[in-house]
Amino acid sequence: MADSPSKACLSVKLTGLLEHTSSTAKVLADGSIELDYYDFSPAAQAHLGNDVAWIYRLDPCQKPRLSALLEARTGSAVPDDQAILDALVQSFRDTKQVKVWLLEMKIPFEEEFDSWA
Repeated sequence: MADSPSKACLSVKLTGLLEHTSSTAKVLADGSIELDYYDFSPAAQAHLGNDVAWIYRLDPCQKPRLSALLEARTGSAVPDDQAILDALVQSFRDTKQVKVWLLEMKIPFEEEFDSWA
């Protein structure tokens, strides 16, 4: 998997939907939020030749809006970074679900695909 631009300060694992996948949400040292989806399934091996990962990064300036939207979704206060991660775990089972929601809410993010995860 590609190295993050900054070291993770906080990290949580989402429960997941599919076998042989892993979803993680992190707050990085620079304040950005990074979501990753790691696929180590037989299908990834068969179709892509190896494990793969998708990484999504949200700029720190998006956190106030993200917090407000997560508060509305969960009905609970989301006052800090740990609460953002906890609300993501409460609201979504994997990173792909978070990505769809971010698109629906028009929250911009960077996307990276790592074909050699």
